[in-house]
Parts: sequence; structure tokens; C-alpha cells
Amino acid sequence: MAFLSLILVSLFWGGHAVVGKAVEQQFAPLPLTVWRFTLTAVCYLPFFGRFRHLFRLPVRVKLQLVLASLCWAVLYPLFYYQALRTLSPLETLLLVNTAPLVAVLFSFVFLRERLRGLEIAGIVVSFLGVAALVVLEGVGSVAAGTGITMAIMSALAFAGYTVSSRSLFQNLPLFDVLLGTSVIGAVMLWMWTLLSGQVGYVSTALRALHPSGWWQFLYIVLIVSTAAYALYGYGLRRLPAGIASALTFYPQVLFAAVIEWVWLGIVPQVATLIGAALILGGTVLMRIRPKRGSPSVPDMGTDDAV
Repeated sequence: MAFLSLILVSLFWGGHAVVGKAVEQQFAPLPLTVWRFTLTAVCYLPFFGRFRHLFRLPVRVKLQLVLASLCWAVLYPLFYYQALRTLSPLETLLLVNTAPLVAVLFSFVFLRERLRGLEIAGIVVSFLGVAALVVLEGVGSVAAGTGITMAIMSALAFAGYTVSSRSLFQNLPLFDVLLGTSVIGAVMLWMWTLLSGQVGYVSTALRALHPSGWWQFLYIVLIVSTAAYALYGYGLRRLPAGIASALTFYPQVLFAAVIEWVWLGIVPQVATLIGAALILGGTVLMRIRPKRGSPSVPDMGTDDAV
């Protein structure tokens, strides 16, 4: 069951890019992000009593929770959905899913965690894949260049979330972290909407959704943001972190490629395939662990982008 739950997570998160691309025909990035996390927070409403545990946390941990919320619920999705406006779902997912590699670099710079040779090689190979996408897709196209920039910014934001939330997941229940980041993120998004003078625009955006848009939006709220994380937590507690990460990360690109081909009729281009091979190849290198008997190294496991 744990194996199946993580494969489903990969399917749901891989389909997120395609569904996000489709729903953006009716929903701009800002209202989509605001309402996604607002309704996700509402889904946690029966469990709001657990917030009392979060109020008792030390100030340092509260600040970590705020930083993780900013990266996860505000910066990451806003850049992600903006990238989808000019890139295909598969290209966006490939670039955003370099976040685990960036997280390793952030951990090295800010947490002084040691890098192994294979991790360095994986980072180099994967960034060659990013470079291939940038050169082959972005040259001569302002729209593609903007999309690539937004996707890279989204990856940086998710890497920041991964690093800032690592100790939170180690020391707090998974559910409490998800509850806290979703609710705090929703509050931050409404604060930004108020400060930027877009409350009226965001508040009325749901009225523009057609029935198809509603189904797509509810998929993001109920499946991507809520059910998938519950399944992820279930699988993560029953399988080794490396296996769990591989099961949720690697199949995402395949699921996204098939869904966008069938649903949107977008056939992967040569540049996308080259970038995919290098990015995934570099990630595989990073996941290789020393054989038993080799010197032990710290586990650099990371979360996957969604």
C-alpha cells in the first residue's frame, strides 16, 4: 500500500502542471494561488485546534515556520503558475524539479552540509540539462525566456522551503507542519493582496470559472494540496526516505508528458527530451548511495516540487 500511495502522489503531482496550465485559461496566477491555499486551509478547519501546539513553539521555530510558509505557499506557486503561462507543463516541471539539487547547494552554503562526489556530479549534469532547455528553447523568444526565469525562481523558492522546513519535519508532526504552512501562507497571500490593492480582483475571480475550471481548480485544492500530502506522509513513514523520494520524483515527468500529450496535444520537443535526460540523469547520480562498508555520509534527501 505504501508503494501504491507514493505512485499515486507522483501521478497527482505530475498532473498538477497540466491541470494548472488548463485552469490558467480562466484563472490568473495570483487569484489561483490565493484561493488554492485559502481553500486548502479551510480543508484543515476541523483540526485548527492543533494550532495551540504551534503557538507554544520557541520563537526560532516559529520564524522557521513563517519562512517555510513564505517559500511554499507564496513565492513557489506564484512563480510556478507564471511559468506555466509561457512554457509547456513538462518543461515547467523539469525546471521546477531541479529544486532538490538547489536545496543541496543551499544546505552546503547555509548549513555546511558536506557534498559527496556523486552529488557534485549530479548537480553539474542536471544544470547542463537546464542550460540545454534555456539555450534551445529560450534563445530568440522573450516569452520562453520569461517562463524559464519564472520556473527557475520557483525552483529556488521550493529549495528554500526544503531547507527551511527540514528541521520542522524532523521535530514536528507532519500534519502540524502542513497545517501551519497552509494557514500562514493563506494569511500572507491575503495580506499581499490587500497591500497591492487587488482584493476586489482576487475576491471576484472565482465567478469567472466555468464548470470545467471548477473541476480543475478543485483538483488542485483537494487532490494536489490535500490528499496527495496525506498519501505522501503515509508512504514516507513506511518506506526508506530514498525510495520514497524516488517513487514520488522520477515518475512525475513521465506522467506529465503522457497527460499533456493526451489532454493538451503537446508533443515533447527534442530540446525538452535532451533537458529531461540530463536533469533526471543528474538526479539519479545524486540518489546513488555508497555500498555497505563505505564511509557513511549524511542523507541529503529532499522533498519533491509540486
